[in-house]
Amino acid sequence: MIVIVLIAVAIIVLGSYLKNDYLIVREINVERPKQQIFSYIKLLRNQNEYSYYNRKDPNTVKSYSGTDGEVGFTYSWSSKINSIGTGTQTISKIIEGDEICCNIQFTKPVPLKSFASIALTAINENETKVTWTFSSHYNFPLNVIIYFLNLEKLIGTDIATSLVTLKENLER
Repeated sequence: MIVIVLIAVAIIVLGSYLKNDYLIVREINVERPKQQIFSYIKLLRNQNEYSYYNRKDPNTVKSYSGTDGEVGFTYSWSSKINSIGTGTQTISKIIEGDEICCNIQFTKPVPLKSFASIALTAINENETKVTWTFSSHYNFPLNVIIYFLNLEKLIGTDIATSLVTLKENLER
């Protein structure tokens, strides 16, 4: 009984010192004009062609509401694979030609609110830097679990993979 209490106290103490907010950023250069890339990424349905998560489970049930490429458009998904889970992604802001921002609400396996954006920076007329940002806040005890999962590597690798696929698709 003492061991269980000590472990519980250790987890609570650890959780109070660990960070709660995560910001993951990945970038890639794509040899295409900025506006061409923006026209493609602002449509959430196109994520089916390059997003690691959208492509991981071909049996994911997907639905859409609103006008794709406009603020308020919502993509909903449900997968039996826990790493994909169930949730919605809603376009929350568009800076025409520069950035698309989305609120992401996961409902399964764990309720969680996150934010993602894809921003574009022209390097020259025919090359663009694509920056994908993902941020989330994890309350105790989830912040303890996330600490041991190495979220930066786990999600960062998936975003980097998505960016490589995006680059390959656009440069064809």
